Amino acid sequence: MIAYSDLVRVSLRQVTRQKSYGVMVSIALGITAFIALAVLGQEIRYKVGQDMVLMGGVNVIRVTMEDRQYPGQPLRAFSPESIAGIRGLTGVDSVSVGSRNAQFFQLKTRNERTLGTLLYGVDNLFIPTFSVDVIAGRALNEDDMQRHRRVCVLGRDLAVNLYERPERAVGKLLFVGREVIEVIGVISGVMLGDWSEAAFMPYTTFIDRQWGDGKITRLFVRATGWEDVARLSRLIPEVVHSNQTAPYLTVYTRDDQLTRLQDTFMWVQSLLWLGIIASLMLGGFGIWYGTFAAVRARTREVGLKKAMGGSDRDIMSQFLCEALCKSVAGGILGIILGVSSVVIGVWALGTSVPLLQLILSCIGSIVFSAIIGVAGGIFPAIQASRMDVVTALRFE
Repeated sequence: MIAYSDLVRVSLRQVTRQKSYGVMVSIALGITAFIALAVLGQEIRYKVGQDMVLMGGVNVIRVTMEDRQYPGQPLRAFSPESIAGIRGLTGVDSVSVGSRNAQFFQLKTRNERTLGTLLYGVDNLFIPTFSVDVIAGRALNEDDMQRHRRVCVLGRDLAVNLYERPERAVGKLLFVGREVIEVIGVISGVMLGDWSEAAFMPYTTFIDRQWGDGKITRLFVRATGWEDVARLSRLIPEVVHSNQTAPYLTVYTRDDQLTRLQDTFMWVQSLLWLGIIASLMLGGFGIWYGTFAAVRARTREVGLKKAMGGSDRDIMSQFLCEALCKSVAGGILGIILGVSSVVIGVWALGTSVPLLQLILSCIGSIVFSAIIGVAGGIFPAIQASRMDVVTALRFE
């Protein structure tokens, strides 16, 4: 029986002579994609979920008290216990509080026209909940809420209509009835929509004047990712009802957009996995075809080895080891490229390297590469081991 060290040495020499670089590259690309998707897939999914507000706000859940829609019902507000309970739910990124209804007022534009505008009462978490950018001045902060300050921020379109450029709005005074409100900033963002023509002030100041509902009647709950939206939509009413009476509580989500987004992501992920499988299968077929070609080209060599006393097991082991060397070499190259892609991806995403997942993926890649080599080389190797000595020696 041939020694294992000699078997590996001979097999490596044969692989080098055959120059099966295409097969090894195909396996390497499949392994690279497998490691990158296995290690970074969850992190990418999380990041996409964090940025969903830029794609329609599908992970922002709107929770309102709709008592005004039912005559004779008292107007109920969210209690501090309900708000704290929602903020404590797993998967909740932030909760912004405010009044559902706005206060309407009229302003004079720079062209001396009258402009009807809505003023909303919000808290300092409204801007991060909707990923809104402050393009001039500053945002509302916790101190504004605590001190009930008469300040506001304007949507970009409103600031442009009033003062031509957003930066000119900062420091201006708005006259709302008998109230004088200072503009401290201008905000802009995809999720503002029609709110880009509105103004926003501290909800504490807003409620003091009994504007809107005069109470906290609306919550904006931002989920960490889209996977949390359905679960939170079920849990939020349970939390509220366990802390207070809320017969007309309404939970609103963008189900259609969420479904389309989930379907799109599922198809993209499926196509990626299909690409990985296709690449690995191509490598397996390459090993199968290459081993068959090697057996045919070395038929006389096989006959000679058998005539000199080589066993069927030695012949099969040699061809199988050659197939394994090709696949494992491709796997090692794929691991190097895969680890490099993970390091680059982690740097781009701004996260830490998930070492456990990376190690398990690398181990799995080597094992899977070996399986591909065995699957692709076993049948040609068996055929080589079963050759008739006389027929093999007569082969031209």
